[in-house]
Amino acid sequence: MINRLIPAIGLLLGILIQDALTQDTVSAMCQPDELCTTVKRCEDSDDSGKKGIGPRIARFCGTGRMCCDAAQLESWDEFLANQPITQSGTGAPGIRNKAGRVLEPKPNESCGVNMECVPRKLCRDNTIIDDGQTLINPRIGTSVCSRSLYRCCAVDQQVDESNSPYVVKQKDFKYKSCGWSNPQGLIPDNDKFNYTEDVAIFGQYPWMVGIFTGRQKFLCGGTLIHPQLVITTSHNIVNETVDTMVARMGDWDLNSLNEPYIHESRRIKEIIMHPEFEGEKLYNDIALLLLDEPVPMAPHIQPLCLPPTESPKLIDQLQESTCIATGWGTKDIDSEQLENVLKRIELPFVEHDECQAMLRSTLVGQRFRLRPSFLCAGGVAGKDTCKGDGGSPLFCTMPGQKDRFQLVGMVSWGIKCAEEDIPAVYTNVPYLRNWVDEKIKGLGLSLQDP
Repeated sequence: MINRLIPAIGLLLGILIQDALTQDTVSAMCQPDELCTTVKRCEDSDDSGKKGIGPRIARFCGTGRMCCDAAQLESWDEFLANQPITQSGTGAPGIRNKAGRVLEPKPNESCGVNMECVPRKLCRDNTIIDDGQTLINPRIGTSVCSRSLYRCCAVDQQVDESNSPYVVKQKDFKYKSCGWSNPQGLIPDNDKFNYTEDVAIFGQYPWMVGIFTGRQKFLCGGTLIHPQLVITTSHNIVNETVDTMVARMGDWDLNSLNEPYIHESRRIKEIIMHPEFEGEKLYNDIALLLLDEPVPMAPHIQPLCLPPTESPKLIDQLQESTCIATGWGTKDIDSEQLENVLKRIELPFVEHDECQAMLRSTLVGQRFRLRPSFLCAGGVAGKDTCKGDGGSPLFCTMPGQKDRFQLVGMVSWGIKCAEEDIPAVYTNVPYLRNWVDEKIKGLGLSLQDP
């Protein structure tokens, strides 16, 4: 009976999509890249990051009809065509391909007798007591699963997402203060997945922010510095508006929804760019993004501390600190492929005059002057930020605190990537700290002191 229902459901969905397409017409009242459609269809297909705000364009082209972005409608129809279809009575999803055909669900990877590789959040805690004599009976397999954030789990220990042990732990979370990393990530059991050295563990740096276009295309990195405030570089967002960007906090693998804790997305309420930002030379490459509403603090979402204003004492401290850059950019300057999983790159801080001397040996020339709104890190062969990392943070340990960090720079520009003796150039956050404080005060917000 179930097998007979699935084609019928698929046929019905196909008819509904086809019917929706017939509602879209060309109208002289709309722009060339728009179609005239029903108000409901335009609102349902809104891809600006948050339902309920209303469509991006509000020009009416008839009774109950409005002009709507054509690409938005196309993206919505493709989304509908690829939605899982639940087989009634089994709970097993069938996946619909672009041709509309229902595919069989991909089986979980077996890792032993009555054991399967499942997302960690869908398996109970590591051990249970079931014999009445306080003996611990492990229910987690020793086999290594082939995908990150999966683990080998006994079939009878698998749970649905609402009963995930991570959900309980998130409810008990208490935020203490800015800048604290999760050194071992947020995976409680012994993680046997073979992460490379340049990959961050899930939740390790909870201030990392991904900034996306309204259609969920990755734009740049950013840093959470307040529950309602993200800091990033101006050059990445200079052509964007509050209607074209969405900030995503708590993400790790951009191609997966299997993280133990889900990410939070927010629309942008206000963009504040430095008034002396120069688009060609990238001086004062800094911007603040005010989120439309605060993001709740969670194990994987917490702000990074801002540094004190620039001083000789701070520079001396930074040269003794451990500094790390994170981002989803490419690992190779010749590649256009972003990384799916968050990178982690440990880099040495490079003092101003030393960095300027190194850069003068490159194509920028002997007369190059490193302006005060820049600072440098790197110059180590094989380790560097690269294309796609713009706006992402460079953070360094606070004096005397191994696992607590402060924001020092943001990825701005560089000459090649990962070349020895050629440091990358970052926005100098300590130098621009007074401007940041002034703007935050103007917003009526206050930062927590380290």
